[in-house]
Amino acid sequence: MDNQFNIYREAEKNEKLTPKQKLIFQSAINLFSDRGYANTSTKEIAENAGVSEGSIFRKFKNKEELLMAILTPLTHKILPQDLNEFSHISHQDYSLKYFLNIIINDRIALFKSNYKIMRIFLNEFIYDQHIHDRLIKSIPKKAFKQFNEVLDDLKKKQLLIEWDNLEIFRFLASNILGYMIEHYIIVDVKIWNEPLEIEHTIDFIVKGLTPEK
Repeated sequence: MDNQFNIYREAEKNEKLTPKQKLIFQSAINLFSDRGYANTSTKEIAENAGVSEGSIFRKFKNKEELLMAILTPLTHKILPQDLNEFSHISHQDYSLKYFLNIIINDRIALFKSNYKIMRIFLNEFIYDQHIHDRLIKSIPKKAFKQFNEVLDDLKKKQLLIEWDNLEIFRFLASNILGYMIEHYIIVDVKIWNEPLEIEHTIDFIVKGLTPEK
């Protein structure tokens, strides 16, 4: 797989995918990203990969399990790993703006370096409630615990408003995902002042989450 699929190198090693199965994996990523999961058949995935359709079902029970094999590494490995890093940052003497700047720029960098996979993730997470629920369940409970610890630590430093952590998460997610969806999913804008818009997004979130003094 090329650089677009770097996050799967370790997953491939663990899952012991054969060369033919790797072709299926990459074909599915390309087609799900370009056409959408619902509009892609296993027959098309197989033809694009140059293998028989039966080859898909030797590894994956059905198309949905193939999709989950693509998306689960994000929720089960990548996101929890990032939370560990953010937890370390939050325990330093940094401002909320600095903390959010790290989070948002990191998310955007992850999106850009894994564009096709992240495009699939966002599309299915937003538009398919069944897949949305499966992805949420695939996130390790430890990750939620770490996220709450990060927010609680920022509250103790009086850097974060005293809202419920779930409400804060929804506020962060809606703004960060909204930015990425607008520029990378819905609107195909080739040129925009990205550094300025990122700064505006961060400033907006900071104003919303900073305690009143």
